[in-house]
Amino acid sequence: MATKPDNEPKGMHRAGPGWPGQTSDGKPYLLPATQRWAPMEKLTLEEIRNPLSKGTIGDTGLAVRISGAEEFAESILVQPVTLPKLAGLDPLTVRTFRYDERSRTLRPIWNSGINRGLGFIWARIRRGGIFVQLGLPRDRLLQELIRRMARDRRLADPDLERETDEITKSTFKAFMELPVGALQELREYLTSVEIQTSVGGLSPIEVSMREGGHPQAFRLPGNATLEEFKRRLEDLKTPPGGLPEEQLFFPPDIPRNSQPPWDLPPDQLPWNGVDWRRIVKFDVWRLLDEDYLFHLLPWLFSQDWWMYQHDIRHTGHASGLSDITSTTVHRMHLYKTVTLDGPVITKPSIVDGKVYIGSGLAAGAGGTLHKIDLTTGAIERTMGTSGSAFYSWVSGIGGSPAVTGGRVYFTGVHGTVYCVDATSFSPIWSVSLKAANVARNQPVNNPNADSWSGPLVVNGKVYVGCGEGESATTYGFIFCLDANTGNVIWCFCTCKFSAGGDNQPNHLPTSVAASWAAGAGFTVQPNPSQTGCAVWSSCAYDTVNRRIYVGTGNSQYPHTSQPDDLYGSGLISLDADTGQFRGFFQPSTDDSYWPGDSDIDVPGSPTVYSLGAQRVVAFGSKNGSFFVLDAGTLAPVARRQLLPRVGGTGLPGDRGTGIPAAVPTGGTGENSYGILGTPAIHSGLNRIFVGLGGYNGMNLDAETGIDQTRTPFMRALNWNDLHDAWPTLTGADGVSRYTNTKPPMYTSLEVGLSSPAVVNDVVFVSTSPPPFSGSPANLYALSVNDGHCLWTAGGLPPGSASVVFALGPAIYGNFVVVGAGNTVFIYRLGPYWRFPWWAIYRKPWPWEIVEIPQTKPGPPPPPEEILGPWIGPEVRVVQEKQKARKQKG
Repeated sequence: MATKPDNEPKGMHRAGPGWPGQTSDGKPYLLPATQRWAPMEKLTLEEIRNPLSKGTIGDTGLAVRISGAEEFAESILVQPVTLPKLAGLDPLTVRTFRYDERSRTLRPIWNSGINRGLGFIWARIRRGGIFVQLGLPRDRLLQELIRRMARDRRLADPDLERETDEITKSTFKAFMELPVGALQELREYLTSVEIQTSVGGLSPIEVSMREGGHPQAFRLPGNATLEEFKRRLEDLKTPPGGLPEEQLFFPPDIPRNSQPPWDLPPDQLPWNGVDWRRIVKFDVWRLLDEDYLFHLLPWLFSQDWWMYQHDIRHTGHASGLSDITSTTVHRMHLYKTVTLDGPVITKPSIVDGKVYIGSGLAAGAGGTLHKIDLTTGAIERTMGTSGSAFYSWVSGIGGSPAVTGGRVYFTGVHGTVYCVDATSFSPIWSVSLKAANVARNQPVNNPNADSWSGPLVVNGKVYVGCGEGESATTYGFIFCLDANTGNVIWCFCTCKFSAGGDNQPNHLPTSVAASWAAGAGFTVQPNPSQTGCAVWSSCAYDTVNRRIYVGTGNSQYPHTSQPDDLYGSGLISLDADTGQFRGFFQPSTDDSYWPGDSDIDVPGSPTVYSLGAQRVVAFGSKNGSFFVLDAGTLAPVARRQLLPRVGGTGLPGDRGTGIPAAVPTGGTGENSYGILGTPAIHSGLNRIFVGLGGYNGMNLDAETGIDQTRTPFMRALNWNDLHDAWPTLTGADGVSRYTNTKPPMYTSLEVGLSSPAVVNDVVFVSTSPPPFSGSPANLYALSVNDGHCLWTAGGLPPGSASVVFALGPAIYGNFVVVGAGNTVFIYRLGPYWRFPWWAIYRKPWPWEIVEIPQTKPGPPPPPEEILGPWIGPEVRVVQEKQKARKQKG
């Protein structure tokens, strides 16, 4: 490892021997964007002054020179920043700029941004040089003057330095010449308007206060007084092409307002895409990866996140247009919170701008289905359910609703499947999976068979599972129902009958078969030797093989160790039309974290995708292992233990040694520390993201939870071989860690109990705190490319529940929704008007007219009235001079 020479200038530094190179003294550092690259060992960072300190008014005072190589592997420059450094600047606009010595200009690195929650500015770079962090002024009057100047300069296209200076001076003329009192009065008014109409509060670093706590105007850059700032403007020397921060009004991320690239008539708004089921019949769908068109033509498809983990394959990848990217996600803000009547124990579904989510009643029976307007936060409809679950500590709705064809399909934990009208919530049908019903062709009396399974709805059928592994009298089942009537089409018992051969559909154990079942086409057989094998998760569907796949829980105690009794603790595959058995896969003892692991359910749902011409299904186990199987044969394609190991990756042949603090069971007993959620995929990068950490949470006490310093709350894996897709480094303790994810990984007690969600180049993951700790849950956005944290929600209030579940977000356009405790949190990307003017002036108007006290609200002005005054007099002067010069030449 390189060390700092004695003759290095002050402020120059390299990484020390600590892991992974981050500094705790506020100094900038570099992270690798690829494996096997250690930039802090090869490059030198020197903190310097901005070379154009008099050529900008948006300077943060942060600048660094990187030397050691002219070009190098892609790296992430991280500049820690404190709020005082951003005084008078709009943090949402801060970017990193690179200094061009030949042209004496600063050019923005658009692949950069700020993480305010964790306190750093980042940029992806591949060349050395001088890097400066700049932003726009927080003061709205000053910001609008710069916007006008940037627009006027582009329209004038001046080619002389004198003309460049002329536009700058003309723009700031009014600011410079107005009396201080009059200028301050206008600035204070603009500040008060924003405070009264904006979402959320303002930091003291943004606004100075006078006596009595009354806000004055937004602070000026550098926290200067108005007189000091005027003197700074007098000394301003405009670089060639204008002030560098002018470029911040023209980023490459152009908002598309969730519309296709053509004008729509009013009756087509809001645009909700086309029916994807028609496109899947085209040859191009067969010849290309099935996700290719979703990413190439996102405006063609709906934004609906219409069932558990988005779709029938449970990809966890948002569809439709979204402006959320790695360079815009820092603009996310808490838009609405909606308090429900009980804890949320599932992921939401979002269709046509409405959130469908269930709640539970911790001390009672039943729960409530809610329909929430995404933009207003208003609860538009509710539907209560009743019924008792096996465990008294939770009841309600435990699976995501499926919203399709104007209907909502959902399950109650108490074992009832419901179908209601999506608009009115009027009941259409319901059927209990616990009590036989001849009218619904439901042949099973299984009194403790709870259902946490979110319905899978496809091809006019509803697939749902049930069971209870802790009840000695309860068998697990998979049901296929008619989507129109709720009548049972077939059912499959997940507990293996004693007779040879695999189970057949519609074969029932004697103890739970209704008296009329044998006469209605069902086969009644002697009871299986074991009960249990419950279905906790939602079924996934494969359109290629026309199969469903679903995980199963352990068989009844004490037979819960591997190999478990069939069909427990594994993945089962059935023909979607007939229910015929197609295969079963069960992890081996070697896959377990400890050979003596027991009670190792498969609680999450599988995910289906393609590896070239090969169709595969992927899933995780509570024992910490993750698997990719051939979707036809269920033969393993890849497998890996994801919980941390000493001296190994967890891959076969490189398992390493278990860590007692990671799974503190003493080598035997229930492993509740592994994978409980469903993965999300990014087909463009061929990556899969897996939440990690069970319901016991992380604690420093090795006897009660996972060791926080070694277990990440999410893994990013290559989807074909399950190697880590993000850069890693093996520490002195022999444990491999991600280099770019600290913080927030390895620094908190949070676990990834959730199912991640992907949009563009961002992966969202929610975390849960240790049980009964009273600590909040959280929501993070990380780069899909290398894992560095782009944004954090800053902590989700835990609500009133003792155990806080945050089981994963759903994404709908520019909205991200997650439930935690008794609350639904709705996050939204920042306001449209902060983007370039040429991206927003199109119908329908993307802004809302806000009524300010003592002003008359009205419709937005027509385009000609907006565009007319945009060419200011100072631009016309320059244009006339250029015209005259050309005529003379």
